[in-house]
Amino acid sequence: MLKFIAETIVENLPIPCNLRAGLGLFQMFSFLFSLQGLSVAVLCSTAVLLPTSRIAADKWAEKVFQDPLECAFAEGAISYYVDDQAINITVAIPDEAKASLKAMERKITATCTSNDMPLINVATSGEFFGSRYTQFSMPIYALYAGGGCMSPFYYYFSFPEKAKTLHDNILQRTGRDLKVLSGSGQNEPIDDRGWISDYGDHSTYSCSMEEGF
Repeated sequence: MLKFIAETIVENLPIPCNLRAGLGLFQMFSFLFSLQGLSVAVLCSTAVLLPTSRIAADKWAEKVFQDPLECAFAEGAISYYVDDQAINITVAIPDEAKASLKAMERKITATCTSNDMPLINVATSGEFFGSRYTQFSMPIYALYAGGGCMSPFYYYFSFPEKAKTLHDNILQRTGRDLKVLSGSGQNEPIDDRGWISDYGDHSTYSCSMEEGF
């Protein structure tokens, strides 16, 4: 309707033909732009309605080890009891972090004897201060008093990226300058509770509740 009124006004105005042609072109472009704006609006509204395929990364490790250098808990711990086949959580952490840890139980099958100290390696993924890990591990050992097996308070995460990348991501996000040690084990003892091990094409982040190693 508005387009018809505009065309009528232009046709009846006593203006030169060349100016009238210019106004006609102006109307045409205005109409096309209005259609383009409508299309953009429709596309935007459609995009809002479409479900997103992006899934938030599991960041429970960031919530548990908020300070990757002094990674000890104020009190409590996270451990695995082989006899119960359960992860025991006595540290105060957010409910979503607890849920992520408990979800790992069904992935663990572990046994131990008094003569060995095997690792519990849980194939899992998540984000730790900008780096994606692919495995969470805890060693387990036999309890000499009272029997049974459990894990000590030592944890580490495996990353499919170089140690420098892991180090720089942690430094950028937390301000903590972690030591990078050789994965060969030829290192001097350190006092830090948290550190990075360099294996060339991959790396690990380790946290020990016992200061120094």
